[in-house]
Amino acid sequence: MTLTELLNKLKGARRSGDGWVALCPAHDDRTASLSVSERNGRLLLHCHAGCPAEAVLKSLGLGMADLFTGPPTKNGSGRIVATYHYTDENGGLLFQVVRFEPKTFKQRRPDGKGGWIWNLTGVRRVLYGLPEVLKAEFVLVPEGERDVETAQKLGFVAACNPGGAGKWHSEYSESLRGKRVAIIADADEPGRKHAQDVARTLVGVAESVKVLELPRKDLSEWCEGGGTRAGLLALLQVTPELTAADVLKWSPPQNGGFQLTSLKDLLAEPEERVNWIVENHLPAAGLSVLVSKPKVGKSTLARCLALAVARGEPFLGWPTTQGAVIYLALEEKRSEVRAHFRAMGATDEPIYIHAAHAPLDALPAVREIAQQQRPALIIVDPLQKMMRVKDGNDYAEVTLALEQFLILARETGSHLAASHHAGKGERADPTDSILGSTAIFGGVDTAIILKKTERYRTIQSAQRYGEDIPETVLEFDPETRTLSLGESKATAEEQRISAAILDHLSKNGNQPQTEPQINDAVEGRLSLKRTALRNLVKTGKLTKAGSGRKGDPFTYVVRENS
Repeated sequence: MTLTELLNKLKGARRSGDGWVALCPAHDDRTASLSVSERNGRLLLHCHAGCPAEAVLKSLGLGMADLFTGPPTKNGSGRIVATYHYTDENGGLLFQVVRFEPKTFKQRRPDGKGGWIWNLTGVRRVLYGLPEVLKAEFVLVPEGERDVETAQKLGFVAACNPGGAGKWHSEYSESLRGKRVAIIADADEPGRKHAQDVARTLVGVAESVKVLELPRKDLSEWCEGGGTRAGLLALLQVTPELTAADVLKWSPPQNGGFQLTSLKDLLAEPEERVNWIVENHLPAAGLSVLVSKPKVGKSTLARCLALAVARGEPFLGWPTTQGAVIYLALEEKRSEVRAHFRAMGATDEPIYIHAAHAPLDALPAVREIAQQQRPALIIVDPLQKMMRVKDGNDYAEVTLALEQFLILARETGSHLAASHHAGKGERADPTDSILGSTAIFGGVDTAIILKKTERYRTIQSAQRYGEDIPETVLEFDPETRTLSLGESKATAEEQRISAAILDHLSKNGNQPQTEPQINDAVEGRLSLKRTALRNLVKTGKLTKAGSGRKGDPFTYVVRENS
């Protein structure tokens, strides 16, 4: 930072002898107690009220590195030797990584006034070289910016994450989805671990993933030692592609498998954007269960969901993300599946159906298919035909089995929806109706529960994130065999009770009836009957008489011409 840039950030700056004075931003200053001067390429700050330089800089959104104006100091420290521009998809600058000599790195973002703020609070993190990466089919991923630029000089498109080893986040993988990726690992333990961390998030997302360690510390040193583009291509050609099984065989990370992040770094991370298959209800790379008792309609719901996603049409009124669908009908007759899709008007939508039992090694097979087809949605109907646990009430056993489904969803980026049976009886909490261990509800992102009574078929959901669906009437069209949302169950029940009250009074010659008489004659919850009565009076459909006192109770009759 230059002296002028610093003075522009200070209030009341004015000349004083060989330097400047200004109001100190670190305390309530009214006497211009901050002295500012420049010496040997470095800015010097001194608050005569006792505020340390670090506090002054923090108040301005700056760091100690901002005190260097560019030329090296006497011992050579603090000299900027390289700046790396991180840009958005269109090339707009988001932030810079700055390399100093001796080797150290700082990150800064534009302040909008021609200066810099030396932190990335609130700034979106992206890959270095993002615009070129998005257009490429093959991308090299070394550890740092210097190696990215070395790769570019060799004619490759390359990328790295900000912060170096150990700072890769899974959201970076989306920029590499469907591409062929070669990760160049630094030849040390942090570099190898970093390469594995990157590969873990890319297997199942990228078209192919390879990890190569060169016989030098990094790509730049390898090139300085005589490495060429042709030589690198030859090494990559004989490097095998990674599979999900390869990733699972790697030793766990250090710290006993825990990956600790400081609170400061956690708070500085950008908000993760959730991608939805069904907006606010079914997340991409997520897991859900569709739960009901037999013959209530969970398979019907699953097939309606499949067709909506394949077409990119709303599902029960909610927008969907269009994509291919894999539908595993593991207990339905093939003819029934065909008849249902035909009744819904399906033709050649990208839905791929398996209508038979599940093979013994079903999950690895589905993973392989999903990596080829890249579906937006995978439906397993029903869950127990593929999960195959000995005891569905064993929490530990169910948790381990369900984890494999979640890994499949995370690796492929698909939403995996599995139908599942509800237990016997009614429960106050609808999620308690899920048959088997509570690990099922605990392990999914979304639980959708269907119910059927004499009067209604309803749907509701409980979600890890997104919006819960309150219990709502589900309308079924028998001709097209499609579903649609109706009123909330409470609203529908109030409407039914209102109609029943009017019918009861009319059938009794419209003789005045007390509230207890009406309550005895009409089925339903007492609270809803009371609400219905008051709304019927309010809307003018009933006339209310009486004082409500002993001997003169409230009575109700149908208003004439109502």
